[in-house]
Amino acid sequence: MNGFFVAGTDTDAGKTIVTAALVRQMRMQGIDAVPMKVIQTGGGFTHDGSPISPDFEVYCSASSFIWNGDEKKDMIPLSFCAPCSPHMASRMEGRTCDTGLVLAALKRLYAKHNLVIAEGTGGINVPLSGTITSLDLIKEMGLPIILVIRNVLGCINHALNTIQVLRLHKIPILGAVMTETSPSQDCDTFILEDNPEIIRMIGDLPILANLPFIKKAQPGTESFWSALDVYMSGIVEALLKTEAKTAID
Repeated sequence: MNGFFVAGTDTDAGKTIVTAALVRQMRMQGIDAVPMKVIQTGGGFTHDGSPISPDFEVYCSASSFIWNGDEKKDMIPLSFCAPCSPHMASRMEGRTCDTGLVLAALKRLYAKHNLVIAEGTGGINVPLSGTITSLDLIKEMGLPIILVIRNVLGCINHALNTIQVLRLHKIPILGAVMTETSPSQDCDTFILEDNPEIIRMIGDLPILANLPFIKKAQPGTESFWSALDVYMSGIVEALLKTEAKTAID
Protein backbone atom coordinates (compact mmCIF):
# COMPACT_ATOMS: atom_id res chain seq x y z
CA MET A 1 0.00 0.00 0.00
CA ASN A 2 1.56 3.27 -1.15
CA GLY A 3 -1.28 5.72 -0.73
CA PHE A 4 -4.72 7.08 -1.47
CA PHE A 5 -6.04 9.98 -3.50
CA VAL A 6 -8.82 11.94 -1.80
CA ALA A 7 -11.14 13.21 -4.52
CA GLY A 8 -14.39 15.12 -4.17
CA THR A 9 -17.62 15.37 -6.08
CA ASP A 10 -17.32 19.16 -6.06
CA THR A 11 -15.63 22.13 -4.39
CA ASP A 12 -16.13 22.35 -0.61
CA ALA A 13 -17.14 18.70 -0.33
CA GLY A 14 -14.95 18.35 2.74
CA LYS A 15 -11.81 16.81 1.18
CA THR A 16 -9.40 18.68 3.42
CA ILE A 17 -11.13 17.62 6.64
CA VAL A 18 -11.30 14.01 5.45
CA THR A 19 -7.64 14.02 4.39
CA ALA A 20 -6.59 15.45 7.75
CA ALA A 21 -8.76 12.97 9.66
CA LEU A 22 -7.34 10.07 7.63
CA VAL A 23 -3.75 11.13 8.33
CA ARG A 24 -4.64 11.42 12.02
CA GLN A 25 -6.25 7.98 12.15
CA MET A 26 -3.40 6.28 10.30
CA ARG A 27 -0.75 7.83 12.51
CA MET A 28 -2.73 7.02 15.66
CA GLN A 29 -2.61 3.38 14.58
CA GLY A 30 1.13 3.37 14.03
CA ILE A 31 1.23 3.86 10.26
CA ASP A 32 3.75 6.39 8.97
CA ALA A 33 1.23 8.33 6.87
CA VAL A 34 1.92 11.79 5.47
CA PRO A 35 -0.36 14.29 3.70
CA MET A 36 0.11 15.75 0.26
CA LYS A 37 -1.80 18.69 -1.18
CA VAL A 38 -1.30 17.98 -4.87
CA ILE A 39 -2.17 21.47 -6.13
CA GLN A 40 -2.93 24.35 -3.77
CA THR A 41 -4.73 27.43 -5.02
CA GLY A 42 -5.21 30.38 -2.71
CA GLY A 43 -1.69 29.75 -1.43
CA GLY A 44 1.58 30.81 -3.05
CA PHE A 45 5.03 31.01 -1.48
CA THR A 46 6.78 32.86 1.33
CA HIS A 47 9.71 35.18 0.64
CA ASP A 48 12.14 32.30 1.24
CA GLY A 49 10.38 29.96 -1.20
CA SER A 50 8.40 27.86 1.26
CA PRO A 51 4.98 26.86 -0.15
CA ILE A 52 1.89 28.29 1.52
CA SER A 53 -1.07 25.97 1.94
CA PRO A 54 -4.06 26.59 4.22
CA ASP A 55 -5.08 22.96 3.65
CA PHE A 56 -1.69 21.69 4.80
CA GLU A 57 -2.08 23.63 8.02
CA VAL A 58 -5.35 21.78 8.63
CA TYR A 59 -3.57 18.45 8.17
CA CYS A 60 -0.96 19.43 10.72
CA SER A 61 -3.52 20.62 13.26
CA ALA A 62 -5.32 17.28 13.10
CA SER A 63 -2.39 15.01 13.85
CA SER A 64 0.31 17.30 15.27
CA PHE A 65 2.26 16.25 12.19
CA ILE A 66 5.67 17.91 11.86
CA TRP A 67 7.38 17.73 8.48
CA ASN A 68 11.10 17.26 8.00
CA GLY A 69 12.74 20.37 6.55
CA ASP A 70 12.42 20.70 2.78
CA GLU A 71 10.01 17.76 2.68
CA LYS A 72 7.19 20.29 2.93
CA LYS A 73 7.91 21.22 -0.68
CA ASP A 74 7.17 17.64 -1.72
CA MET A 75 3.95 17.65 0.25
CA ILE A 76 2.87 20.86 -1.53
CA PRO A 77 4.58 20.55 -4.94
CA LEU A 78 2.43 23.19 -6.66
CA SER A 79 0.98 26.28 -4.99
CA PHE A 80 -0.68 29.28 -6.65
CA CYS A 81 -1.87 32.53 -5.08
CA ALA A 82 -5.28 32.99 -6.68
CA PRO A 83 -8.18 31.06 -5.08
CA CYS A 84 -9.59 29.68 -8.33
CA SER A 85 -9.25 26.74 -10.70
CA PRO A 86 -5.60 25.68 -11.23
CA HIS A 87 -5.72 26.42 -14.96
CA MET A 88 -6.66 30.03 -14.25
CA ALA A 89 -4.46 30.48 -11.16
CA SER A 90 -1.38 29.23 -13.02
CA ARG A 91 -2.16 31.37 -16.08
CA MET A 92 -2.48 34.49 -13.90
CA GLU A 93 1.04 33.86 -12.59
CA GLY A 94 2.56 32.96 -15.95
CA ARG A 95 3.22 29.42 -14.76
CA THR A 96 1.99 25.96 -15.66
CA CYS A 97 0.57 23.08 -13.64
CA ASP A 98 3.57 20.83 -14.21
CA THR A 99 2.32 17.38 -13.26
CA GLY A 100 5.89 16.11 -13.52
CA LEU A 101 6.69 18.02 -10.33
CA VAL A 102 3.80 16.28 -8.56
CA LEU A 103 4.89 12.81 -9.71
CA ALA A 104 8.51 13.40 -8.71
CA ALA A 105 7.44 14.66 -5.27
CA LEU A 106 5.17 11.64 -4.80
CA LYS A 107 8.04 9.28 -5.63
CA ARG A 108 10.27 10.95 -3.03
CA LEU A 109 7.56 10.69 -0.37
CA TYR A 110 7.08 7.00 -1.20
CA ALA A 111 10.77 6.41 -0.51
CA LYS A 112 10.55 7.86 3.00
CA HIS A 113 7.10 6.95 4.31
CA ASN A 114 4.67 4.03 4.50
CA LEU A 115 1.67 5.89 3.13
CA VAL A 116 0.87 9.11 1.24
CA ILE A 117 -2.63 10.55 1.46
CA ALA A 118 -2.97 13.03 -1.40
CA GLU A 119 -5.78 15.55 -1.66
CA GLY A 120 -6.92 16.80 -5.05
CA THR A 121 -8.43 20.14 -6.03
CA GLY A 122 -12.19 20.48 -6.55
CA GLY A 123 -13.90 17.73 -8.54
CA ILE A 124 -12.18 15.17 -10.74
CA ASN A 125 -12.58 17.16 -13.96
CA VAL A 126 -11.22 20.46 -12.69
CA PRO A 127 -8.96 21.81 -15.47
CA LEU A 128 -5.23 22.06 -14.79
CA SER A 129 -4.59 23.67 -18.17
CA GLY A 130 -6.35 24.06 -21.50
CA THR A 131 -5.68 20.41 -22.31
CA ILE A 132 -5.62 18.34 -19.10
CA THR A 133 -7.79 17.93 -16.01
CA SER A 134 -7.34 16.56 -12.53
CA LEU A 135 -8.48 13.19 -13.88
CA ASP A 136 -5.34 13.00 -16.04
CA LEU A 137 -3.17 13.61 -13.00
CA ILE A 138 -5.07 11.00 -10.97
CA LYS A 139 -4.35 8.43 -13.67
CA GLU A 140 -0.66 9.36 -13.72
CA MET A 141 -0.36 9.08 -9.94
CA GLY A 142 -1.91 5.62 -9.95
CA LEU A 143 -3.49 5.87 -6.51
CA PRO A 144 -6.87 4.38 -5.58
CA ILE A 145 -9.60 6.88 -4.81
CA ILE A 146 -11.37 7.77 -1.60
CA LEU A 147 -14.38 9.76 -2.77
CA VAL A 148 -15.69 12.56 -0.56
CA ILE A 149 -19.38 13.33 -1.09
CA ARG A 150 -21.06 16.35 0.46
CA ASN A 151 -24.30 14.97 1.88
CA VAL A 152 -26.93 17.40 0.60
CA LEU A 153 -29.94 17.41 -1.67
CA GLY A 154 -28.61 16.77 -5.19
CA CYS A 155 -25.45 14.91 -4.19
CA ILE A 156 -26.66 11.57 -5.59
CA ASN A 157 -26.33 12.74 -9.19
CA HIS A 158 -22.86 14.26 -8.59
CA ALA A 159 -21.69 11.12 -6.80
CA LEU A 160 -22.94 8.61 -9.37
CA ASN A 161 -21.57 10.66 -12.28
CA THR A 162 -18.16 10.83 -10.59
CA ILE A 163 -18.17 7.10 -9.84
CA GLN A 164 -19.12 6.36 -13.45
CA VAL A 165 -16.29 8.48 -14.88
CA LEU A 166 -13.68 6.98 -12.54
CA ARG A 167 -14.71 3.44 -13.43
CA LEU A 168 -14.80 4.28 -17.13
CA HIS A 169 -11.13 5.20 -16.77
CA LYS A 170 -10.42 2.04 -14.71
CA ILE A 171 -9.46 3.99 -11.59
CA PRO A 172 -10.16 1.92 -8.46
CA ILE A 173 -12.42 3.48 -5.82
CA LEU A 174 -11.92 2.14 -2.29
CA GLY A 175 -15.05 3.76 -0.90
CA ALA A 176 -16.79 6.99 -0.07
CA VAL A 177 -16.91 9.30 2.92
CA MET A 178 -20.12 11.28 3.31
CA THR A 179 -19.79 14.73 4.90
CA GLU A 180 -22.18 17.28 6.35
CA THR A 181 -20.48 20.64 5.98
CA SER A 182 -23.32 22.73 7.42
CA PRO A 183 -26.05 22.28 10.05
CA SER A 184 -28.99 20.23 8.83
CA GLN A 185 -32.65 21.06 9.31
CA ASP A 186 -35.23 18.61 10.61
CA CYS A 187 -36.81 18.49 7.17
CA ASP A 188 -33.44 17.36 5.73
CA THR A 189 -32.97 14.36 7.99
CA PHE A 190 -34.71 11.79 5.82
CA ILE A 191 -32.70 12.96 2.78
CA LEU A 192 -29.36 12.82 4.61
CA GLU A 193 -30.13 9.32 5.86
CA ASP A 194 -31.15 8.03 2.44
CA ASN A 195 -28.33 9.56 0.35
CA PRO A 196 -25.55 7.23 1.57
CA GLU A 197 -27.73 4.16 1.21
CA ILE A 198 -28.83 4.83 -2.36
CA ILE A 199 -25.29 5.80 -3.42
CA ARG A 200 -24.02 2.56 -1.89
CA MET A 201 -26.66 0.54 -3.71
CA ILE A 202 -26.63 2.11 -7.17
CA GLY A 203 -22.93 3.01 -7.12
CA ASP A 204 -21.95 -0.40 -5.72
CA LEU A 205 -19.57 1.42 -3.40
CA PRO A 206 -18.79 0.99 0.31
CA ILE A 207 -19.55 3.98 2.53
CA LEU A 208 -16.47 4.16 4.73
CA ALA A 209 -17.76 6.85 7.09
CA ASN A 210 -20.58 9.33 7.59
CA LEU A 211 -19.26 12.54 9.10
CA PRO A 212 -21.92 14.77 10.69
CA PHE A 213 -21.64 18.51 11.17
CA ILE A 214 -19.81 19.01 14.48
CA LYS A 215 -21.87 21.66 16.25
CA LYS A 216 -20.09 22.24 19.55
CA ALA A 217 -16.44 22.24 18.52
CA GLN A 218 -14.43 24.92 16.75
CA PRO A 219 -13.06 23.52 13.46
CA GLY A 220 -9.34 22.77 13.67
CA THR A 221 -9.23 22.33 17.44
CA GLU A 222 -8.40 19.09 19.22
CA SER A 223 -11.99 18.83 20.44
CA PHE A 224 -13.15 18.98 16.82
CA TRP A 225 -10.80 16.20 15.70
CA SER A 226 -11.62 14.11 18.75
CA ALA A 227 -15.32 14.39 17.92
CA LEU A 228 -14.61 13.14 14.38
CA ASP A 229 -12.56 10.23 15.75
CA VAL A 230 -15.79 8.55 16.84
CA TYR A 231 -16.89 8.33 13.19
CA MET A 232 -13.45 7.70 11.67
CA SER A 233 -12.09 5.09 14.08
CA GLY A 234 -12.95 2.08 11.93
CA ILE A 235 -11.87 3.54 8.63
CA VAL A 236 -8.28 2.23 8.63
CA GLU A 237 -9.40 -1.37 8.91
CA ALA A 238 -12.12 -0.81 6.30
CA LEU A 239 -9.64 0.75 3.85
CA LEU A 240 -7.12 -2.03 4.25
CA LYS A 241 -9.78 -4.67 3.69
CA THR A 242 -11.22 -2.83 0.69
CA GLU A 243 -7.82 -2.35 -0.93
CA ALA A 244 -6.94 -6.00 -0.39
CA LYS A 245 -10.20 -7.04 -2.09
CA THR A 246 -9.56 -4.58 -4.96
CA ALA A 247 -6.08 -6.04 -5.48
CA ILE A 248 -7.47 -9.57 -5.59
CA ASP A 249 -10.30 -8.66 -7.99
